[in-house]
Amino acid sequence: MKCLIKNADVFDGHSESLYPHAKIVILEDKVVEVTDQDVSEESFDTVIDAAGRTAIPGLIDCHVHMSISGIPKELDEMRIDEAAIRTAKNAEEMLYRGSTPVRAAGDMTYGVKRCIDNGYIDGPRIYPSIGAISQTSGHSDFRGTRAQEHTIWGHESPFMKTGAFVTADGVPEVLRAVRDQLFLGASQIKIMASGGIGSIYDPLMSVQFTFEEMKAAVDAASDFGTYVFAHIYSPKAMRRAAEAGVKCFEHATLMDDEISRIILDQGIWLCPQFAFHFDDVISTLTKNPETNEKRLMVKGAAYRQAELINKYGLRTVYGTDLVMDKYYNEVYQLTEFRARKQVMGSLEAVRSATGNAHELFKLTTIRDPYPQAKVGVLEAGSFADLLLIDGDPTKDAEILTDKNNMRLIMKGGRIYKNTL
Repeated sequence: MKCLIKNADVFDGHSESLYPHAKIVILEDKVVEVTDQDVSEESFDTVIDAAGRTAIPGLIDCHVHMSISGIPKELDEMRIDEAAIRTAKNAEEMLYRGSTPVRAAGDMTYGVKRCIDNGYIDGPRIYPSIGAISQTSGHSDFRGTRAQEHTIWGHESPFMKTGAFVTADGVPEVLRAVRDQLFLGASQIKIMASGGIGSIYDPLMSVQFTFEEMKAAVDAASDFGTYVFAHIYSPKAMRRAAEAGVKCFEHATLMDDEISRIILDQGIWLCPQFAFHFDDVISTLTKNPETNEKRLMVKGAAYRQAELINKYGLRTVYGTDLVMDKYYNEVYQLTEFRARKQVMGSLEAVRSATGNAHELFKLTTIRDPYPQAKVGVLEAGSFADLLLIDGDPTKDAEILTDKNNMRLIMKGGRIYKNTL
């Protein structure tokens, strides 16, 4: 199939200005050329007139949890078949909100990924991390009550049995856990390096994993050509993770000047979630006093984090960390663009969900599940993953908070939505 999109103002994922009045030549699932030269329409199977709309790369949400569709108590009441159905539906809905690839940050998604890649169901390309790994009593230890034991047969918690979260203690167990996620199809490895908001039993400021354990995870991932990213809040944990070689910090809301300089000097990526705090999205997830107290602590630090990111020019990627069901995600997944516009301006907000994510995903090297072409950019040699937008989101990123402004959604040359 050969497709031509004409009369488009193109944002390539990186540039400061649009490529005006351009034509995008697509062959099968890839972009062959973006040009302003004359192109004969006769040889194309499909010709789409963008009529001056903005073409951008498909959006990349770098922090999703497709299979965590509910609060912990609800998850412990779900059979695995129900969780799988919800995962597939969440994946489909994310594609129709413009996410053409996503990075799964702790999910049992490999089967859903295969079904998407084989064309059995609709959904984005998935860069899977499989189980997010923490120490026992860490942020991946999501046993619902203290009565749920970790026995020699495994966890009693049905949610833990899905494999979305994994616990490991000591260097040998961490090595095994990392290698197991790699065997199960992980393109990168997620660890939990400090306490979290949604987990009841681990203090937010706790440091999780020793340096030796973190370094073991990084080494095992590196030996397979990929990288480790970390859920992290505590500055002490950030120093340890940076020293161990972790390449991307998720959340990192409690960072300070010293940590900012370390992040800058070592070229560490950040994946913050501003809408969680600016729009108080996370308040819907905090159902008890322990988690609510942690939420308020982090909320108070979010504006300071924004200042530090701008002060030091730190590199960020777009990520929402949304869980819950498709209805919750429908309301909140795109609100992050409004928050990022406030923090870093519209151009950088859109870059964080396109070209910046492209650069981060290069770190998967030989573990890249989609090595045939580039994601996150719109240029020759990229996948034909693109959106046609009413308006220019690089001038006003808030346009992207309304999926109705996405008039065309294409992934791999296939049109999933067209309301032109």
